[in-house]
Amino acid sequence: IYLMIRKLKIWTIILHSFIIIGAGHGIGILAIMDLMSIPLILEDGIKENPFGYFSGNLVLVGLISIIGKIVLVISLFIKKELIKNIIGIIGLFFLWLSFYVLISGNWKRDSLFELAFWTGLPFLICSIFLLVLFFKDFERIEKLNEKVKGDK
Repeated sequence: IYLMIRKLKIWTIILHSFIIIGAGHGIGILAIMDLMSIPLILEDGIKENPFGYFSGNLVLVGLISIIGKIVLVISLFIKKELIKNIIGIIGLFFLWLSFYVLISGNWKRDSLFELAFWTGLPFLICSIFLLVLFFKDFERIEKLNEKVKGDK
């Protein structure tokens, strides 16, 4: 189950990075916004998006997204399994939050919300499988701990 979780973490990060976003007069992938968000925030700060335009939240989405990806990558290198899974769930939460912020807007005004949703579905499906494996691993860890306590 450990190797499966590891692979799904990597696939979740990759699939999240390839969600298509519309920016300016073209489209790109979310990974580009991840890289651009930190310098843009340092330069201009986070601005409100009161009118529900797609591009208004991209900097915020990029920031939340990069935090989630960094947390998930960190969880790959933690040795203690329980902590590794908890950190992984926190990273997953940030990725889900960024996806929610990305697709929540006025779909009637801008079809880019819909494009982001449909191209984000593979990420969403993969991340749900990952969450299920996290909980299965929690059960496995709990059984091991009970066995160790029973042996003493």
